[in-house]
Amino acid sequence: MADRLTGFVGDIRGIAEEFLYDDGMLGTVLAFVLVFGGAATAVLLLVLVAGLLA
Repeated sequence: MADRLTGFVGDIRGIAEEFLYDDGMLGTVLAFVLVFGGAATAVLLLVLVAGLLA
């Protein structure tokens, strides 16, 4: 599960970098926000689902 999530985050980072690469530093910051925000959201959803199933 962790490997799948890591791969998913890597895919998001790659997509974000492609779209935002031309913006330089701003693009880098936005890419990090997207990646870490997406990872945090995924973890939060997993916790919520686990809580509902418990």
